[in-house]
Amino acid sequence: MNKNFKNIYNLINDEMINAISNHKNPFHLFVVGNSSENIPNIRTVVLRNFSISKQILEFHSDIRSPKISELNTNPNFSALFYNPDKKVQLRFSGTVQILHKDASTKKRWKGISNSSRRCYLGPYNPSSVINENHPNIPDKFRFGDPNIEETEEGFENFVIVRCQFSCIDYLSLKYSGHSRCRFDFKGKNVSVCWLAP
Repeated sequence: MNKNFKNIYNLINDEMINAISNHKNPFHLFVVGNSSENIPNIRTVVLRNFSISKQILEFHSDIRSPKISELNTNPNFSALFYNPDKKVQLRFSGTVQILHKDASTKKRWKGISNSSRRCYLGPYNPSSVINENHPNIPDKFRFGDPNIEETEEGFENFVIVRCQFSCIDYLSLKYSGHSRCRFDFKGKNVSVCWLAP
């Protein structure tokens, strides 16, 4: 990998790692797309984990969400990140694995705040039709966090969506001329090429 590509590769890694815990980093929120019955679906989710060496990025979801059944049927995904200040776009593609009630989810669940855990205690399945507006958290926790014991049943609904990417498309927008390249991952091997912006 030449120096230009290596610099871009390292930039991607540094920005993505920073975005996991830095809520102000524009890459903290991203759009994930999938297809179910030839109908595209896109959603904004929160970046929870990233490893360029393992070729994974992760977000959390509720096992009852339609996106989980869709991804179980068709595990192909695309993810879009955009930083408007730096004018950098990243597109990832690959396949997902849904982690539910395993060692990884147990470990991650321990690190989730009670405030966030209450989101998995919702009385309604996500995306279900309801009679009136409701935040889908138990009424008794709307204005206060549950204690740790009260959150435990939410673990039943908690999943990690692990996106195993095989490609990263990098685009940098500049008045003087855009630049674009693509990293392709095959096992531990990484190949890269320039693309016309």
